[in-house]
Amino acid sequence: DDVPSLRGAIGNVIARCMQGDPAYPKRAITKAQLDAMVKATNAWARSGRIDATSNLKKQRIWLFHGYNDGVVKYPVSNAAYDYYMRFIDPSQIFYKDNLKAGHAQITDDCGEGQSVCNLCPHTGGNFLNQCQEGASNVSYDAVGSMLQHFYGSLEPKNTTNEPAGKIIRFSQREFARDGTGAALPIRIAMAEDGYVYVPDACSKGEPCRVHVALHGCLQSADKIGNAFYEHAGYNEWADNNHLIILYPQTQATLLLGVLPTNPQGCWDWWGYNDSPFHPSGRYATKQGLQIAAIRGMLDRLSAKQSAVTPASATTSASGAPTGLVVGDFTHQQVGLRWDSVAGAAGYNVYRSTAAGGPYGEAQRVSAQPVARTVFVDYKVDPTTKYFYVVRAVSSANKESADSGEVAIVTAKTPPTCDPFFSLQKNTAVTKNNKPTTETCP
Repeated sequence: DDVPSLRGAIGNVIARCMQGDPAYPKRAITKAQLDAMVKATNAWARSGRIDATSNLKKQRIWLFHGYNDGVVKYPVSNAAYDYYMRFIDPSQIFYKDNLKAGHAQITDDCGEGQSVCNLCPHTGGNFLNQCQEGASNVSYDAVGSMLQHFYGSLEPKNTTNEPAGKIIRFSQREFARDGTGAALPIRIAMAEDGYVYVPDACSKGEPCRVHVALHGCLQSADKIGNAFYEHAGYNEWADNNHLIILYPQTQATLLLGVLPTNPQGCWDWWGYNDSPFHPSGRYATKQGLQIAAIRGMLDRLSAKQSAVTPASATTSASGAPTGLVVGDFTHQQVGLRWDSVAGAAGYNVYRSTAAGGPYGEAQRVSAQPVARTVFVDYKVDPTTKYFYVVRAVSSANKESADSGEVAIVTAKTPPTCDPFFSLQKNTAVTKNNKPTTETCP
């Protein structure tokens, strides 16, 4: 029941896992292939090459796809969503897919005079874009949505112009070892140096968590300098929430037969490090060279530290949940979060189409009591007004009173778009591979 190598020719990788370059006609990800990926994942878990897939049931996933993204097309992002659905309850997966963004990290930290960011539909440059939500002029905070989907409600981010922590450069050499054990980062397409953002509270020894932020292709420090690790949007949230942000770095490599083929400085998501310095089929397992390097960095940061579970806001054991908010929404999902209740065994989520309810059993949208204080309602319609309340559930299955009620009008369905991007020309193109500046509105 061994898992075959997942490596393939770069053309096949572009055609199937990206699908947006007309020079490489797309190859669909079929249900049979998705079944094979799930089978491979389970086989890796049984053999110990990765941890048990049952651990995924405790995780929350945040996915993003902008509808002007012609690099990684919509069907590929949908396949990722479908893959996670095989392991995780969909109420734990938020999929933001209704912004007109190009292929980019969406941030609202654009530097002096907005100098770092592209316009929302653009692809290229630093691959850092600023987008507005709906018809408002409010910048969409992708990192804020993502972090609070993972961790629950956080303290407000630092909105001053000055960070309250420090970016520290460190050597990746001791962590980035090739298949022979040699400390040569370039041999696995990693840079000599990485970066870590340490808030002031963490540098003073207060308990902190670590969040790993991986840059995209063409986004490493040797390509765009400090743009990603200073302006991707993480550091502002880290300041007030005891979060250390780790920014490992790749390096572009192209010296056939000597170095991995990685001209755009991507992370190893298709197996380029499995040859010639490491046996094939390991890049996405515990034995993956870059995965092992990042794990080593995390071990160093957490050395002599105990696990951290920062306290969240609570009410009394018999009280109703407080702080219910709509954290984010699309045309087909609503993401909710609330403060925890001391002693609660779980929470039931209710939805109505009328203010004040009713909120009976027919309106309950959580199939089972929710263990954590984040929930994604994935069965909503576009441009529809919904009302929500949450109730704490005791170990005896008794419900509290209602939380405060929140309301939201879901987004309109995004336009049907079919963007393309030429990797060789480094520009948006038509399906006939002709350069274009046209985007979906």
